[in-house]
This record gives sequence, structure tokens and C-alpha cells, in this order.
Amino acid sequence: MLSAALFGAGLSSATIPGSAQAATIEEIVVTAQRREESLQEVPISVAAFSQDMLERSGISGTRELPALTPSLQLVSSGPSATFFVRGVGNTSSGTGEEGTNAFYVDGVFMPSLKQTFMKFNNIERVEVLKGPQGTLFGRNSSGGLVNVITKDPGDEFEAKVSVGAANYDTTKGQLYVAGPITETLSADLALTSTNQGKGWGENQATGKDVNLGWDWGARTKWVWTPNDEAKISFAAEYSKSSDDFGVAYRLEEDSLGVNPALMLAQAGTPEALAAFATIDPADYGPTLPLKDPYDTNTPEQQFSDIDTWGLNLTAEFDLGWATLTSITGSRKGTNHSYFDLDMTPYDLLNIRVEDSEISFQEELRLASNSDGPLNWQAGLFYLTIDADLDPQTFTGQLLHVGGGPGDYAVVSSLDTTSYAVFGEVSYDITDATTLTLGGRYTRDELDFKGEMNLLELGGFTAVSNRDSTTEEEPTYRVALRHQLTDDVSVYGSYNRGFKSGSYAMSDPTRPPVKPQTIDAYELGVKTDLLDNRLRLNASVFHYEISDYQVRSASGPNPTPVLLNAAEVEVDGLEVEFEAAITDGLRLFGSLAWLDSEFSEFTDAPFTSLNTFDTGAPFGVLGGTRTVSGDATGNETPLAPEFSGNIGIAYNLALADAGEVDMSLLYSYNSGFYYEPDNRLEQPSYGLLNGSLRYSPAPSWSVELWGRNLTDETYYSQKLTVSSLGDVGITAAPRTFGINLEYTY
Repeated sequence: MLSAALFGAGLSSATIPGSAQAATIEEIVVTAQRREESLQEVPISVAAFSQDMLERSGISGTRELPALTPSLQLVSSGPSATFFVRGVGNTSSGTGEEGTNAFYVDGVFMPSLKQTFMKFNNIERVEVLKGPQGTLFGRNSSGGLVNVITKDPGDEFEAKVSVGAANYDTTKGQLYVAGPITETLSADLALTSTNQGKGWGENQATGKDVNLGWDWGARTKWVWTPNDEAKISFAAEYSKSSDDFGVAYRLEEDSLGVNPALMLAQAGTPEALAAFATIDPADYGPTLPLKDPYDTNTPEQQFSDIDTWGLNLTAEFDLGWATLTSITGSRKGTNHSYFDLDMTPYDLLNIRVEDSEISFQEELRLASNSDGPLNWQAGLFYLTIDADLDPQTFTGQLLHVGGGPGDYAVVSSLDTTSYAVFGEVSYDITDATTLTLGGRYTRDELDFKGEMNLLELGGFTAVSNRDSTTEEEPTYRVALRHQLTDDVSVYGSYNRGFKSGSYAMSDPTRPPVKPQTIDAYELGVKTDLLDNRLRLNASVFHYEISDYQVRSASGPNPTPVLLNAAEVEVDGLEVEFEAAITDGLRLFGSLAWLDSEFSEFTDAPFTSLNTFDTGAPFGVLGGTRTVSGDATGNETPLAPEFSGNIGIAYNLALADAGEVDMSLLYSYNSGFYYEPDNRLEQPSYGLLNGSLRYSPAPSWSVELWGRNLTDETYYSQKLTVSSLGDVGITAAPRTFGINLEYTY
């Protein structure tokens, strides 16, 4: 979902309407190289967004974050989500799988894709790093990463409370309080909650609303500075959600679902024949998509319940000649989900998932404090991830067709242990030229065990598998930056990235997927022109990716899994700008062009709709079939050729009556494919978003906002589910509401 946003090469809070105004663009400080530096001096393509930008753009969490840069997309897949950066990513997000692009919060890697959904409240800033980050961040950031930095409580008391209401009976509230406890200890508390009482659509089989849910979360951070040389931060958080936004699957508009009458007749069991007797003769034929794009048609409500816990401890010690940093983090998440994969009102095929993922991380990093030409940092990284699927249960009459296994459950576990050593050095060759060299060596150990138990045979174990694998991979970085003038710099870089392999926890018969590697070449220019009234940044890049991991719906198991494509090549261009037209008027925009294709993929899964006549009295079978094909030259999933946006933000001072902030953003996406065979497509679409905010006093404000104002219909996910058909999840319709905020 896109919303009115201030974005681009990265904008500071001073450029936000309602802040202290000046017709200039101020410096932005980022930690893209694990130390504080000016955005314009970092030889990496980075988009950075402050808390003010997020709030005034209507960005409440990671679901809406792609609004801020067209190079970033977020794809829902069940209760999980995966980031795509510059077209690099994958749409598979099963239990135990890690994303192609890393997600960090305060330096702690989020291994579970179910933890990708995050609500923002006490955020200092969010940074989106584009291109592989295989050295300092390292973990699976083969396309880029999202780094969330939360706010530190300070030595003065502050508080902020906001409440809001929106269409679809939606209410939300946030509270943030922070302040000193003692002279050396400060703490904060952040609370957030959202409840949507009315759905975007209706389940035609049950009459209940769909596409709705609720969530709430709490986070606290304690910062102790016993002296000028030490700083110790402890944070704890908990969040809980229950919704069907990522699981309200429905038949894709051009698809044919399975023929329920034919399927049930073929099953031949007493239960199937009884269900067959309930089918109206008018329904003899494949299931058809519903007319309303937000409706579903399942005998039970699909849902996902997620609980997440997190603890992290960061200690920084200034040793004079260097700074020693220790980051310790632990995460735990549990999920209970239900999917109806046949998309009919009959009990044909259902999946229930009970899973959990627990991780522990420790990173030690030593960084120089030199003001001279040489700067360096080095570190050690340790990570464990214990993922358990206990169980994933498959039930329904389709499992009895053709002597099938009947109802069954998969119980599996995947334990990952990762070790890494890394380092980076930067040297000022001249006053204007800096060379950066970095490297990382990673060793991953994966232990897998899984079994398939036949429930109708008393839990008989039909399949059992235990396997382990070890992966070792060096990654490295070379970057050269040159300051042409005080306002213009150029850079060139080569980066090698790595994504670990994995096992399909829902299918114990599958061999492990191989690691994915990427070689990335980039040239960029960063400029602050016209006395800092215009910021214009651009980059061109070329990627070569080996063993590209893609989602596949092939095989006997109805849940998608990962497989390896051979080679992928990506070429791209990005341009981002911000212009300070007057003290109160800002124009901003961004454009991305991508050419991302499989340069070799000769044994790719190709799916097609079943439209043949089976000879049975019920006509067309429906659903899909899968064969192998040559996808060489096809576009990679989620890689639009063109995407971009342009917006305007205006601040109007009303003398003694306060001020008004207005913003408007139009975003365009040329469309893309969801799978390697380039059959399921998201056509081009554009979104219009806006907001109007009135602040009668510095501490009070009221805002009217709207997203997708033209009520564009588009998808947040489409996929083929084995032989059952094409399904999708429709993105949010037009939403609008009002927010009230008080700041102390």
C-alpha cells in the first residue's frame, strides 16, 4: 500500500512541512556502514526516513514502508512477508525460511518472516540499503536490507498520544512516554493498537466479514550511561495480532478452481459422497472467481494468530582508540494459521499450521575512532535459529482422490547455527578520494528432521527424513568514492552477497535448496545543488545471481517450496530528487527502471489452467497442471520495468492561528509477474494518496488522510497452489480517516 510520503534520496525532518522551515535541504545522518555518516558521503544507495516522515506520510509499519521508495516491495504470503529490493527476493515464506533481504531492528537480525510485520511508534529512523550488504550486515542481505533504529529515551520528559478513526470501523491508538529515571538512567514505553471491526469483503459461504483483524504491541527501552565512555541499552517488546490480511485467499480473477463435484465423486468415500449430495446441480463445473475482489468462499474463516517476543542488549564502550560494541538479541515467535486451499465452500483441502521460531544472536564489533585517513572495523557474529513445525496438518476430501494418503500431518524442525568473521577498512587516498575494502566469511550449519504421519492410520509415519548440511561462503566489498566538488560526489562499488540454503519444512521429501550468491556492480552520483535547494541522486547497477532461489508449486505437496534457478541478470537505473521550491513548498519524486530476467533456467515449473474435458458427466476438471519448461529470458518475479512516484508537500502558516500541512503523492507501477513462467501477472496500476493536517498549536494537531483515493483494485499476492488453481490476495481498497495527536 502506498500513502502520501516524503521520500527520495532520504529527507531530514527539517524538510517536513510543520518543522522549522528553510528553503534548503539539510544533512541526513545514517548508519549504513555501521557508523554515523552523512547520507551524501556514503558510497551506497540508501533511502533514510525519520520518525516525522513516517508519521506525516501515514506509514504506521512495515506493511506501508514500500510507499517510501519504488525500489522496495513487500509481498504477503500467508502470515509472513518478504521484501524485494530492486527486484531481488522470493515469494516463498514457509516456516524456517529466511528472506533474501535482511530485516534488522537495532542491529538485531529478524530471522522469522512472520516478524517482518512491525508497527512503528518509538522509531528514530528507518534506512533502506539497496544492493547486497555482504560484509558488515552480512546475514542473507543479498539484495539489500531494511534497518529500523528505535528512539533512545533522553534526559528530558516527553510524551505523545494519538488516536484515530477510519472507515471499515477502524480505530487505533498510540502512546509514547520517555524520560530520566536517574541522572544516568533513562527509559521509555511505547504502546500501539489497531482494531478493524468491518472487513473489506465477505465470505460468501459463511456470511462473515473477511479482510479484517486487530493487533497491539508494547516496547520499552532502558539506556544507562554510567560515564562518558560507556552506554548500555536494554529493550524488550511483545506484540500480538489476529487477522486474515495475508491469508484471505480467493480465486484469481482469470482462474478456474477445481470442479468440486468431480473431485468429490472421484474420492468415493462416504464423507465425500455425503458432501457431493449437498452440491447444487447448477454448480457442476469448476469453481468460478467471485465478482467482488475482496470476497472469499470457504466453509471456515481463514485466519492467522501471531505472538512475538523480543529482547536485546547493546553495550558500547569508548576505549579511546576504538569503540567496542556488543549486540545480544533473542527473538521468539509463534503462529497458528488456517488456509482453505481449494477456495470452494466444500471440505476439499485445508491446512492448519502450528509453528514457532526462536533465535539468539551475539555480535562483537570493534571500530576505530581515528580522525585520520585510515578507519577500520572488525567483528564476530554468532546466530542460532530453532524452527519447529508442530504440526502442519493437511485435511480434506481431495487427499482421498486416486488412492491419496488421506489426512496427514507434517512434523519437522530445522536448527541453523551460523558463524561469521568480518572486517572493513576505509582509506583516504587523497582529501577527495576514499577506498573501502571489506570481507566476511560465513559458515552455516543446518540440521533438519521431519516426518509425515497418516492421521487415518493412527498417526503412522509414512515418510521420515533426517539430514544436515554445512555451507561456507566468503563475501566481500570494494568501493571507491570521489568528491568532485563540495556539492557533487561519485562512487563505484563491487559487492558479493550470499543467502543461505534451506530445507522445506512442510515437505520432508525435498532435498535442501542450495545457497544463492550475487555479484553486484554499481555506479552512483550524489549531489546537493542550488545552495542546497535541490538534492539529486542517481545510480546504475548490474547484478549477476547464481542459484537464484524461487518459489515452486510443483510436487505432490500442496504447499509451495523453494527451488534453485540457474542464473539471473539484473540491470537497473534509479533517480531520486527533492527540491525546496520555497520555505514551505517541497517537490519530491523517484524513478526506478529494471531489466531483471532469468539468463538460464531450463527446468522451470510452468503451470497452466486445466480446461480439457475429462469425459466425466460434470465437464471441465478445473484447477491447474504443472510441467517443466524453459524460463530462460523470462522476467523474474516482482520486478516491474518501471516504477516511480511524484509528490508535493506544502506548509502554510496561519499567523496566530497555527499552520496547515498538505501533501499529495501519485505512485505508478508498470506491473510485474509473480512466478518464473510469467503467467500470473499484476497489470500496471497507479495510486493517489493525500493528507491534510491542521496544527492550531505546537502541541496539538488533527489530520485527515486518504490512501488509494481512486479505489484502484490490485493484488498484494498471487500464486499457483499445486493443482488447485490460481489464488490471490487483493490489496487494500480506498481507506480514509482522521487522527488526533497531542505532544508534551
